[in-house]
Amino acid sequence: MRHGEAESSASSDAARRLTPSGAQSVITRIQYNAERLSSVNRVIHSPYLRAIQTAESVAHGLNLTAMVDSSLWTPGADPLTAIESLADHIDSTPLIVTHMPLISYVEALCCEGAIAYPRSFSCAEIAEIKVEWPAAGLGSLVRRF
Repeated sequence: MRHGEAESSASSDAARRLTPSGAQSVITRIQYNAERLSSVNRVIHSPYLRAIQTAESVAHGLNLTAMVDSSLWTPGADPLTAIESLADHIDSTPLIVTHMPLISYVEALCCEGAIAYPRSFSCAEIAEIKVEWPAAGLGSLVRRF
């Protein structure tokens, strides 16, 4: 999941907050898709404020307490390292809250095996990817919503 719409500036990129409409769009998306997300049992998120706020809304909307803060999911993080880190969560169904461009790279690398043609994500957009084991080329995109 890409974080909700954030303010355009702050003291640092990591300190950018969700806008009121960004926060509401996350809540609405989670409420509307609660049934699709019913198997999610953990939220992994970037330590950037907008991702934390998005993750908190997701956790609240899905009645989850398991949240993991990970610097592997920041905007400039390595997509292969991020994917491989999911091996630590193989016993769960995580929802990951991250950023552009990383989310596009992760989807392309996971599902296509390469980052040749990453697709952009809208704010608060979710990609459901099915994998048996988190590695490049082993995932298949179920849907985006």
